[in-house]
Amino acid sequence: MCLLCHTAPIPEERFQGDIGPPLAGVGARLDAAQLRLRVVDMRRLNPATPMPSYHRIDGLQRVGAAWAGRPVLDAGQIEDVVAYLRTLRE
Repeated sequence: MCLLCHTAPIPEERFQGDIGPPLAGVGARLDAAQLRLRVVDMRRLNPATPMPSYHRIDGLQRVGAAWAGRPVLDAGQIEDVVAYLRTLRE
């Protein structure tokens, strides 16, 4: 999911995005709470961000019927993403 918009130090993944900032070293730059906020709802930090809110469900527009009232990622999945991002230290 992250690689749609970001590059990461995963050389075996050939197709990586360039919309968002590179994820290399993000675990050294940001703590778990900072990463979590960005994944849950980056719009709290930057209202103009193209990054989707992966856990927020209120105030969204143009949500498909299958996703109405449901976050893209549940709380456990958010924590898994944060834990992985924390490993990206170089």
